[in-house]
This record gives sequence, C-alpha cells and structure tokens, in this order.
Amino acid sequence: MQVLVVEDECLIRMLVCDLLEEAGYTCVEAADATEALALLAGGLCQPSILVSDFNLGPGLNGQALAGEALRRLPGLAVVFMTGNPEAFDEYPLRPWERLIAKPFAGADLVEAIRELRPPSKLQPRTQPASDLAYSAQAA
Repeated sequence: MQVLVVEDECLIRMLVCDLLEEAGYTCVEAADATEALALLAGGLCQPSILVSDFNLGPGLNGQALAGEALRRLPGLAVVFMTGNPEAFDEYPLRPWERLIAKPFAGADLVEAIRELRPPSKLQPRTQPASDLAYSAQAA
C-alpha cells in the first residue's frame, strides 16, 4: 500500500517514512504541498493514504492539501500530524481522517493508518532497517 508523506522537516519526513516502510508500507515523500500535488498531477504516485503535517511552511497547509488531494483521488484516507492539535479544534474529522499530535509514538501512527486502511497483502520486513544496513555492510 502506497503512502504519500508530506512533511517540511526533512528529518521527521525521513523518520516517518522509515517507520512506515518497516511496517510494510511503500512511501513517496514530498517536502510541501506543491511537491505533493506535482507528484499526484504527474501520476508519479497513487497513494491510498496521505500522511501530512499541518504546518507545511509557505503555501497550502495540510488541511488544504488534503482537500485538493481528495478532489483528485476520491477515497484517499488522510492522517494529519501536527505539533499544534488546537488547529483542529474547529475541524470535524471525517471517518477517513485521523489526527496524530506530535510528538507521537511510531506505533500510534501505524495504528492510525491501519484503522483507515487495514493491511492487505502487506509484507512487513522481518528485520528493522538498521539491521538490514548492518547486514549489508557485514557481507
């Protein structure tokens, strides 16, 4: 299952992708809404789930990005990540949306995704990515 991860902080984006890939998901990364929409428009990704930070820097925020992505891909599930959960106080989450407040445990993000799109034919790694890198160096 493909996940589009949109996060303006490079380190957080990498950590989220590593976590999701270890859980068996395929990730496509974007640093902002413009990049994410370009990936969608170019047909470079067909995600089942959008995982987006709320505050993406200049341009569209995560809610606006989700609205545009849903217009292009009806049925897309969305997980919002934010350090400012109060930004969602007036935003009623819909059944295909989840909110994860930063900082969060990796298991909480994976669970939110599984609630939205139960795993089907996911093949989780048997070794953590760090073990795989070490094994490759040892060989």
